[in-house]
Amino acid sequence: MAMNLFTSFDGRIPRSTFWLGVLGLILISFLFIFLLGAMLASTGQIPRMVPFVISLVLLYPAAAITVKRLHDRNKPAMPWLLIFFLPGIISNFMKAFKIDYTALDVKAVMETGGMMGMGRMRSMFGMGEFEMLVPGSIAMLVSLASFVVGIWALIELGFLKGTTGENSFGPDPLG
Repeated sequence: MAMNLFTSFDGRIPRSTFWLGVLGLILISFLFIFLLGAMLASTGQIPRMVPFVISLVLLYPAAAITVKRLHDRNKPAMPWLLIFFLPGIISNFMKAFKIDYTALDVKAVMETGGMMGMGRMRSMFGMGEFEMLVPGSIAMLVSLASFVVGIWALIELGFLKGTTGENSFGPDPLG
């Protein structure tokens, strides 16, 4: 059942199974970020591509649990899967490739007296050169849309009750 949760797009799952799947994906993403961060720490900075690549790797299992939860709500996978995932994918893509983002050289800012405490953070984490991406107006709008749609998806999938009894996608997972 556990692998089927992340690999199959068939059937329905209740909210409790959805939350366990989400928790599993969060733990896996933190593990990936920690391991890749540790491997890439010697380079002085963690490339901005790492979160983008991790999100692409976890896209399939996230889509699988989302589709099954949509089925429990008696909703088809399309267009809801696109509505729930596309803003986040676009936002991550824009950040990974610096589309409408400006790279702020933190070292230069610190040398001019800005960003108090960043020097201590850099030495604590062994960071060499460090850049901070500052979003432009389009990137901010896309990020805001991603956030709003994410909250909507969270409510729709994680908090609202599924269809009682059998629906067009199968039997009630709680029955």
